[in-house]
Amino acid sequence: MARKPVARQDNKRAADAAPGKPDAGRRSQAVVIVHGMGEHRPMSTLRSFVEAVWSRDPGLRREAGHPNANKTWITPDERAGSHELRRITTPYVNGIRTDFYELYWADVTRGTTRSRLVAWVLELLWRKPDDIPADARRLYIATAVMTVLFAVGAFLVALGSFWNPLLAAIIAAVGAVLFWFLDQFVVPYFGDVASYVQATPTTVAQRAEVRERGLKLLRELSDDPRYDRIVLVGHSLGSILAYDLLQILWAERRPGGLTMRGDRALIAAIREAGAHAALPGAFPRQLADEERTAFRAAQWRLHTLLRARDGDQPVWKISDFVTLGSPLTHAEFLMAKNEAAFREGVAERLFSICPPLSDSASEPDVMYYERPRVRAMHHGACFAATRWTNVYDIGNLISTGDPISGDMTENFGGGVENVQVRLEGRLGRTFTHTLYWSLDAEGVEVEAAAGIRRSHLEVLRDAVDLGRRLES
Repeated sequence: MARKPVARQDNKRAADAAPGKPDAGRRSQAVVIVHGMGEHRPMSTLRSFVEAVWSRDPGLRREAGHPNANKTWITPDERAGSHELRRITTPYVNGIRTDFYELYWADVTRGTTRSRLVAWVLELLWRKPDDIPADARRLYIATAVMTVLFAVGAFLVALGSFWNPLLAAIIAAVGAVLFWFLDQFVVPYFGDVASYVQATPTTVAQRAEVRERGLKLLRELSDDPRYDRIVLVGHSLGSILAYDLLQILWAERRPGGLTMRGDRALIAAIREAGAHAALPGAFPRQLADEERTAFRAAQWRLHTLLRARDGDQPVWKISDFVTLGSPLTHAEFLMAKNEAAFREGVAERLFSICPPLSDSASEPDVMYYERPRVRAMHHGACFAATRWTNVYDIGNLISTGDPISGDMTENFGGGVENVQVRLEGRLGRTFTHTLYWSLDAEGVEVEAAAGIRRSHLEVLRDAVDLGRRLES
């Protein structure tokens, strides 16, 4: 009974803290979830995600020693960008409060036309066979088969009127079902991919609007002194958007004007993370398990220094990037023409890798000389201060698992913590792409460290790391 007043006091602080005024002795962190493709309802992704990582986590009550540790409140917040959206906030647990936000963008890409989707699909299918990476060939073949089926269906419907009436009616009915499927499922979902993944004259405006909405949210959260940490989570196509936002925001806020006299500790932390960087011409760099652990610890230490910068220097608060069912594993197919073009983009710092690409041709480093005796970090080094955890389930088209996701090591480097899970829902292993935080699914880590097999929800909770294990 003695704990109840404490809970009410925590609730009041969580709801009534003055904007821009940090609660002395306590810390707040923000988690931003970016939904994937499809016409999602506002708050639907956020609600289910919070329920999985917070509300149904039995460990919170044990850690806090309080029955209300899993409680949440839904609070209006103008930073969400719409009155349809809300912030979900938690009580303080072990001195840390978490605010959950959703970056909602389905309304911006809504209305993708068949012609735009067809143009994007044909562009993919027109590529040379050698430009199709091995891990994307099954998707490529499936796309080709679906395209042929729709083309044949349209052709038969067009010719049906010249045949006998019964056969024409059957063909028309089949064609209607195919085009209904196209309009109800293919265009709303894969149309988002066509609208965002590659820049064309017809998609530039939508891409810009989506990004500006995300940047506005991340900038305001970063500038709010109440928050000392931000976790960015992207599911499916949302992980590509989140990756782009991460790069753009880092280019704005990366540390510069560093001197040995005034920034000695910060430069030492940058060098510690940079010791793992990939050399030009030898990327992405692969890391053994022990080196990856050391690199991730260095990333966290650099993050803690960048989030506490004083004066006019912008802060960097994004400590973690978590991808779930991410098509970034096919980046050389979706975001570039082929593997050579993707690697050229890495060399040009168009694409950021983990660990970052060194600025030095001879030794690992993520700094360059901004001017004599003054140094800065280059704009492709965001993963020097942000940990990347990728959770995926291997699949085979739509029959088993998640064919969209996969390991990030080949494209983005050994600094990514890749965790493979095996998911199973009500339909068994049929297309598990939407089950990464499902409470109804059964999931288990495939290669468990030290023989400890975590569930898919435990994997997700550890990736988001709301308890900040490195600070405990």
